Parts: sequence; structure tokens; C-alpha cells
Amino acid sequence: MPVWNGQILGDDVTGNLWGADVAQLRTLAQQFGNVSDHLMQTSLQLTNQINSNPSWKGNDATQFRSDWNGNHRALIQRTVRALKDESRKLLDNANEQEKASDAAPGSGGGPIPGGTGAGEPGGSGSGSKENPWGPDWLAKGSPFRDFWGARSQLKAGFDLPKNVFGLAVLGRQGAEVLKDAAAWKALPGQSITYNLLDSGSDLLGAKNLFKYFPPLSNFRSFFEEAPLLFKGKGPVLEALGKGGLGRGVGWLGVGLNGLDTARYIAEGKTGDAIWSGTKTALGVACFLPPPAGTVCQVASAGIAIYEIPAVKSFVNGALEDTGKVVAKTATESAAFAVQTGKNLADMGKSAAKFLGIG
Repeated sequence: MPVWNGQILGDDVTGNLWGADVAQLRTLAQQFGNVSDHLMQTSLQLTNQINSNPSWKGNDATQFRSDWNGNHRALIQRTVRALKDESRKLLDNANEQEKASDAAPGSGGGPIPGGTGAGEPGGSGSGSKENPWGPDWLAKGSPFRDFWGARSQLKAGFDLPKNVFGLAVLGRQGAEVLKDAAAWKALPGQSITYNLLDSGSDLLGAKNLFKYFPPLSNFRSFFEEAPLLFKGKGPVLEALGKGGLGRGVGWLGVGLNGLDTARYIAEGKTGDAIWSGTKTALGVACFLPPPAGTVCQVASAGIAIYEIPAVKSFVNGALEDTGKVVAKTATESAAFAVQTGKNLADMGKSAAKFLGIG
């Protein structure tokens, strides 16, 4: 019987052989490699600009250059290596699948004669009795979901420090200020740091793109977040009912987490269902007016960063290795989160400046 990635591939009730899609594995491996190369190239360009910029002088400049050449570059290089490693693993898995499938009729990746295509018997990617969860491209592990996850994690790198910073700035002025929507809107003009992180978050979230690309102003109504449903029914309902491309992208994320929750419940995976359900609820709450929506955005961004393999490995490893009181573990995790937020904020400022949006 053929083997792929250390597992024996079985036959379904129709006699079709199922495994991985070789073409998709190789495409995903290429995407990982391309992202790795682009990240390294961007790092080199940023390093050159940071170290050779004669117009930025003083203690802050010296400290930032030191941090960049130390912690930040090392973090990027580790990420580059991890992406390259994953790319190689995907290619190895594709080769193993292809070799295993050579012994059977058809080729690895789709159904072998007898099925009707698109990743499962009797379906064309629109769902079937065996897989009632919609198109295959929405399933966990699909290229789209892998891309979506990477985008979400990158966006969280801007969202987390931005919103923590915003809460801190307005919180110092008093609790009542946190409830003032106008105060939140004024933050980009008050702080370069907040403005840079806000711009990066906007671009990754497809939010108000006409602000950054003037030709899109002709389609402002499509890109701008503005009350669409429940207009005049109160700030909470208006916030949930806003329209715009960015809002559509946000609600898509909520829908994907909801889809995963339903699937995990049906499969009896209680822990996974609770985790996805939590992300779904937080996703909806992120649309609420500040400060409630902002706090939920901080929590959602923290979850997205935790789900980065390297971060999850670090946190879970710390939990496993210490084996001590919860208080100590919480303290260590909090310290790591603070340092991660600082690194991401500094990287976000540099990236935004490099992209010309600061």
C-alpha cells in the first residue's frame, strides 16, 4: 500500500485512492520559498537604509540601529530559515506522494479513476456528503487558508502594538477618553508610531485603500468603511453594520473561524471547537466601537501571533520545561509578549517607512 509523509494511504468506499495533491504541495513550497526570498531581500534593503541614513542621528538612532542589527535582523533571519525549511519539507512530501502514487493508477493528489474530481468523490469543490464544509479551497490546509493564515499573522504584527499603544496613550488621559470615537480617529495625527502601524494594518486588511492609492478615490464608496446597515440605530449596531472592502475581509475571517468551529464540533474535537469558537466570537467583537472593540483586537492579534509555529513552540516549550507554578509561567509569557510587541512595533515602523507610507 502506498505511503505518504509516514502514513499509509487508504482507499475510500468507492475504491478511490486518496492522498495529497502533488501540484498544490509544490505550489505551496514555491510560495514559501518566494516569501522567504522576499523577506530576506527586504531585510537587506532595510538594513542598508537604516545603517547608511545620514539624516537620522542621536541616541535614539544609535539605539534603534543596535536593536535592528541585533534582535530584529536575527528574528527575520530565523523566519527566513524556517520558511526555507518548510519549503524543502513540502517538496520532499510531494516527491514521496508522487513515488507512492506511481504504483497505482492515476497520479497523486486527486481521485484515481472512479471519482469526479476536485479533491473528493462525487464533488467538484462545492461540498459533498463526505465533506459538507463547502469548497475545498476553504478547507484547512488549502493554499488559500495557508495564505490567509500568513496574512493574518503579519497583520497581527501591526495590530497588537498599535492597539496596545493606542490604549496606553488614551488611557493616560482618563477612562472617558477611551470611549470617545473622535479621540481614536485623532491618534494617527498625534503619533507617528501609531500612524505607521495603523497604515500597515490598513494595507494588510484592505481597509480604506483609497487613502494610500489616490486613483482608488474614484471608488471611495467601495473601499471606505461607512455605516451601511443599522444606520442611526446606535453606535454598536452601526459599527457592526459598516460596509467597505476592509469590513468584508474582516467578516470573511469571522466566517472561516465559524466554519472551522462547526466542523470541529461535528468531528467531536471539543478543544479545537472551543478554540475556533473563541476566535469567531472575538472576530465579531472586534467590530464593536472602542474601547471594547480595541481590547478584542488586542486579544485576536495575540492569538494570531501565538499561532505562529515558532512562538507556539517557545510558549509551549516554556510551559512544558518549567513545570512550576502558573504565576511564574504567566510572568515569563507576559515578558515574552511585551518584548515581542516591542520588536514588532519597531519592525513595523521600519517596514512602513521603507514602503513609503510613513
